[in-house]
Amino acid sequence: MRALLAALCLSAIPVQAAAEELRIGVLDYAGADYALSHWAYTVQGLNAALPDHHFRLVALDMPALDAALAEGAVDFVITNPGHYAQLEYGHRISRIATTEDDAPVAGSLITTQDLDSLDDLAGKRLAVVSTEAFGGFRLIWGEMMDSNPRLPSRIELVETGFPMQRVADAVLDGQADAGAMRACMLEQLQADHPGRYDALRVFAQRDSGGSDCAVSTRIYPGWPFAKTEATPPDTAKQVALALLAMGGDTRWTVPVDYQPVHDLLRRLRIGPYARGPVSPGDVVEDYRDWLIALALALLFWAIYSVRIERRVRQRTRELDDSNHRLRLEMAERQRMEEAERQHRREIEHVARLSILGEMASSIAHELNQPLAAISGFAQGSLIRLQGGTMTAPEMQTAATRIAEQAERAATVIRRIRAFVRKREVQMQPLRPADLLRDSQALFAPAANRGGVSVTIDAPDNLPRVLADPIQMQQVLLNLVQNAIDAMQTTPPEDRRIDITLRSDTTPKPGVTLRLRDHGTGMDPAALARFAEAFHTTKPDGIGLGLALSRSIVEAHGGTMQAGPPATGSGLVVTIWLPVAGDDLERKGADHDG
Repeated sequence: MRALLAALCLSAIPVQAAAEELRIGVLDYAGADYALSHWAYTVQGLNAALPDHHFRLVALDMPALDAALAEGAVDFVITNPGHYAQLEYGHRISRIATTEDDAPVAGSLITTQDLDSLDDLAGKRLAVVSTEAFGGFRLIWGEMMDSNPRLPSRIELVETGFPMQRVADAVLDGQADAGAMRACMLEQLQADHPGRYDALRVFAQRDSGGSDCAVSTRIYPGWPFAKTEATPPDTAKQVALALLAMGGDTRWTVPVDYQPVHDLLRRLRIGPYARGPVSPGDVVEDYRDWLIALALALLFWAIYSVRIERRVRQRTRELDDSNHRLRLEMAERQRMEEAERQHRREIEHVARLSILGEMASSIAHELNQPLAAISGFAQGSLIRLQGGTMTAPEMQTAATRIAEQAERAATVIRRIRAFVRKREVQMQPLRPADLLRDSQALFAPAANRGGVSVTIDAPDNLPRVLADPIQMQQVLLNLVQNAIDAMQTTPPEDRRIDITLRSDTTPKPGVTLRLRDHGTGMDPAALARFAEAFHTTKPDGIGLGLALSRSIVEAHGGTMQAGPPATGSGLVVTIWLPVAGDDLERKGADHDG
């Protein structure tokens, strides 16, 4: 509104009066009275030097000065360097002189609080006369951007409006923690009103360039005296010469370089360097280095990705080849394991045949008993039938005895057939006592023939073990046969084998079978090689029976060890087998039921 009123006032001046006088538009950052009084000496000097012209000052704020230039209502302009750079771009004005020995063009940060540096402004309220003020804000803004680009976004701005004295009032009244003012403004206020503004001080100070005023920014070129595009060149030349020849409080010199001002506006992207819609070309121009770095990074990433892809493909092929070789090796290993199992079954079969061969005479004797009984009962019955002395009940009794002995012989034959036939391993939950009793039927004839008594201590309430009954019978027969062989030189009354079954929870739930004989035993050297393949203490042994027995026990998850008894002679062989799981235990119980 103020700019509009100023423009209307200036446009209302009669054309004839404008032709007789030259109007100088001056920025009134501290109020019209201050502006008119500050530049009065310059106007007086011009009027004195150029009596053909009458120069008149017109105090205007930034919008009003801009409007006056647009209307052609002023012939010359005195303003701060930042505003001049904008008007130079927008209204084609050009400087003809620059102030000399005036107040330095710089900014000052004022406060009453304990603030020392720009970084102390983070999170604070900063009073500024306007965000468009050059010395009152933009110089401070530039320093903050150079110090920490994120700092401006962390500061709350409090705009007070002109005159600039309001900034100092806002800090004193607690409306802001600090304020940004033109250099020397504070010193002027303190000189005019010492009781009011003495509490304020300048912080974040920098070199003042020899000035008596404290500053917080670098110092920029002084205020320019510029002509408008419509000002006659001869008049502008006369004015310039008059300014350079002028002395007094405000002296003028030749126009200086305002490139530092343009650099600041360019960094802040304001004034003539403010951006409208950004074109791709602008982006490329502004971020050329970053775009080149990004392109190089993408190129490196692409090369790296291609290299990684090639390595991944190579590693994948190598992995596929390794998997193929591994599958071949697994197939070969399975084939070898199957061959080993088949070979082991053959060895076990041979071992059982060997045991059976050693027991053949005993088994034949065992079979001979029921067969002799059958023959006796049959012949006696036949004689009595021929003599007519046999009654029907006696005939029934004889037939029953014959059937019992025939069943006894058949049972022995079935057990022998089951023992010697080739078969796959059949694991099942077994009662250890039942396993021992079934084995006893096979090793009893050999023990009887060798004059060896076998005592068995096998409780029926032991937990079940998961085992193949035929393989475990083979182990027991082998151990019993070895015990019988070891007691050939033992006095007949001492030939005894003690077999016990006990529950054993070390190292985990299981059942322990201990077989103790009273034979010659083993010395420490023989014990160290107990159950070693092809090692035997028998003159005619081949050393496979105990080795095969231990491998069978270990295949059942158990252990087999040997050692001397606590007292007396002989050998104690201990077999430990783990108990079956709960599910298998229940299945075994259901099967028994």
